[in-house]
Formats: sequence, C-alpha cells, structure tokens
Amino acid sequence: MADKIILYLHLSLKMIMMNKKVQLLMIFGLIFLAISCNRAHKKKVMPHPKDQHALNMANDSRLEGDHVLNAEELPVLTPDQKEQYIDKSKRIAKSAFDIFSAHLTRLFNEKKPGEALEYCHDHALRITDSLSKVYGVKIKRTSYRLRNPKNKPNVQEEKVMEIYRKRILSNLKPMPYMHYDEEGYPHVYLPIMVQEKCLMCHGDPNKDIPQAIMSKLSELYPSDKAIFFKKGDLRGIWSIRFPRITQKTNQK
Repeated sequence: MADKIILYLHLSLKMIMMNKKVQLLMIFGLIFLAISCNRAHKKKVMPHPKDQHALNMANDSRLEGDHVLNAEELPVLTPDQKEQYIDKSKRIAKSAFDIFSAHLTRLFNEKKPGEALEYCHDHALRITDSLSKVYGVKIKRTSYRLRNPKNKPNVQEEKVMEIYRKRILSNLKPMPYMHYDEEGYPHVYLPIMVQEKCLMCHGDPNKDIPQAIMSKLSELYPSDKAIFFKKGDLRGIWSIRFPRITQKTNQK
C-alpha cells in the first residue's frame, strides 16, 4: 500500500512538472507570436506593381487624360526625379528673366521706354535661343494672348494654360508641371504671373499703359493682344523641353 502511495505521489509530481513545461512553452509561443505580428504590422505593405505603360499614363493624369506616344518605352520617373526637372527649369527661367529684367529696368529708368520695347522685340527670341543652347534644352515663352505671333502655343501648351487659368479662378495657385510630352520628351511648364510692374506694358491702355508706350506697341506689334491684364492674372507660361531620356541616362 505504501509503495502505491509513493508511486502515485511520484507520478503526480511528474505531471505537475510537465504542466509547468507546457505552460512555459505556451508563454514563449505567445511572446513569439506577438513579436511576429508586430513586425508584420510595421512592415510597409507594397502596392501592387503597375506596368510601365500605366505608370507613364498616370504621369499625365493632371492633364485630363493626355498621353504620349509609345508610353510603354519611356522610363518611369519618380517624384524626386520630376522635382529635379522642375528645379532646373526654374533656374533656367530665372536666368532668362534676369537678363530681360536687367536691360528693361535700365532702359525704363533712363526714360527710354521706346528703346526698351525695341529691345524686347529684337532680342527676346535670341536670348531664349541662346539659353537653350547653353542649357541643352528648348526654351519657349508663350501665352493665350500673344504679343509676338512667333510665340504661338501648341495644343499641349494651350491645355496647360487653360488648366492654370481654371485654378486661378478657383483661387488656387498654378503649380509647375512636368510630364512626357506627346513626342516622348521630358517637358516642364512654369506659370508666368502678372505683377504690378508688368502693367506698364500689359495693363489697361486707358489707365496703366502710358501713351508713348502704347504708340510704340502699336508700331512694333500691330496685332498685339497682350493687354488688359490685371495683377495676379496668368500672363503665360515658360515651356521647357529636355532631351529624351534613355534607360541608361535614367540610371545615372
């Protein structure tokens, strides 16, 4: 009888020890599960990959479905890469503006408005062409109300300006825009806004533009439509086209 009691106690103790091991295993298992779940939660869920064509089409979504030819052959640009194009375009546009502004300001300060307008008439396109060669891009200034017919916008530029004007009417700021144009070139558009000092040549002839300047404008630009602007209006855009991107260029 005593032997049976001792055996029973021994088995009971063994069961208790086994239960403790099971409990420990369960505890460690729960800890491991909690850590795994936490890591899975923190891990960034990657979006479903899109094909090349769809991504390039998405680049043009702001232009209401505009698309490029052979879009599937074009490298997809990251937001950072697109921003680099925009930043470079801003520097190019500023260089051109600074050259125009320096000469025009000097001539207006010297009370020579006629010579200032002649300078614009004779040198504006030459300056943009020269800067195009320096930067290896194609620079153009255009508007929906032209002064010089040689700056006529293409269909894409008209569309960009229309979107900018709608944004202004909605009290939204027109933002620089970069995409592939329909020929596959990286293309950047920057808005040109009417400032107070612009009104002397582009404002209301009845109150903003002096008679001497108005007479000279009529002489140089008989079909001038770049008047009656107000401060804050969209004057036009800088349209800057970069060389085509190859896969090799895109990897640099």
